[in-house]
Amino acid sequence: MLYGTVKKIAADRGFGFIGQEGRLDVYFHATVVEEGKFDNIQPDQPVMFELEKRDRESTEPYKPRAAKVKLIDRIPGGVLPRPPQSLAPKHHPKARQSKPKWRRTDG
Repeated sequence: MLYGTVKKIAADRGFGFIGQEGRLDVYFHATVVEEGKFDNIQPDQPVMFELEKRDRESTEPYKPRAAKVKLIDRIPGGVLPRPPQSLAPKHHPKARQSKPKWRRTDG
């Protein structure tokens, strides 16, 4: 299951879009929302969803669709802050630093 928030909803037309940070928006139809709760969905509502299986032989461009959508109170864990620079990964101190070969002149 994946998590996201409702980005846009067209209640009169029966569909909406789920936004995920750093990913494509996911389309969902009113029929995939759990037990008729489509009328209760608001923008920025956190949801849990499953993606529909994609046919690998398809030639059309990939557009993600939700197979199941469930309303939740909040996204578990939230968004983690960036680690401080002191905890960022560093190169190994004993790693050999090679110079670019195109600058070397054998002469």
